[in-house]
This record gives sequence, C-alpha cells and structure tokens, in this order.
Amino acid sequence: MSFRTYNGQDIDVEFNVKLCIHAAECVKGLPNVFDVDKRPWISPDNEVADHVAEVVERCPSGALRYRRKDKEPNEKASTPTVIESDSSGKLFIRGHLNIETDEKVLDTSRAILCGCGYSNNKPFCDNSDICRN
Repeated sequence: MSFRTYNGQDIDVEFNVKLCIHAAECVKGLPNVFDVDKRPWISPDNEVADHVAEVVERCPSGALRYRRKDKEPNEKASTPTVIESDSSGKLFIRGHLNIETDEKVLDTSRAILCGCGYSNNKPFCDNSDICRN
C-alpha cells in the first residue's frame, strides 16, 4: 500500500488514496490544512502539529497517518482493539493492526474493512455504491 508524504516542519502527513472512503473528517476538521481544491491538497504547516495529528486520527479508514518530527509521540493504537460495524457491512477497526494484502502487510492503527463483499479493494472497503443499498 503506497502512501504519499506531505512534508511539514514539525509533522509529516501521509495519504493513501486506495484506502480513502471520503468520510471528509480531515476536510471538515482542518480545511486550512486539507483543501481538495489546492495542490498540494495537504499543507501540514498551515496549523500546529498537535491539531494536525488530532484531525488525522479522526480518519476512520487509515488513509491518513502522520509522523511527528518535533519529538512528540506518534499515534498510539487503541487498546484493546475495537471492531464496530454499520448497516452497510463496513467493519471499522481501531487497534494495533497488521492487515495482509496482495501487496504486503499493512501495519496500521485504523482501517475500514469490507463486510459486504463488493469492494474492488478487498479486504478494504472502497465505499462501493452497491454496499450502500
């Protein structure tokens, strides 16, 4: 799973488009950092690192993650691991996760897995229209 890095002075933000289901927690949380109308669309230096980290951790899919460069701790996985589902079959998981894919093992703390069976990005949810019905 390939993440693109957006570098900041105190924090780097990484994004993986294949994991994103457009929950928009980032855009709603810090529109001055996450602006889909700008290029680059992520500007980590437009806010203090603590606020950027807080909003990144709201991303339910794990499409966003961060690396602190200011000696503050990186994200800690939820303990114990928590799994919740919604009516469409999405499985929301938080904890220390190692998810095996065709490409490699993804070490993450947040993910949304497909529970409906229609995702083109299995095991991850891709928010397929068919699963919303």
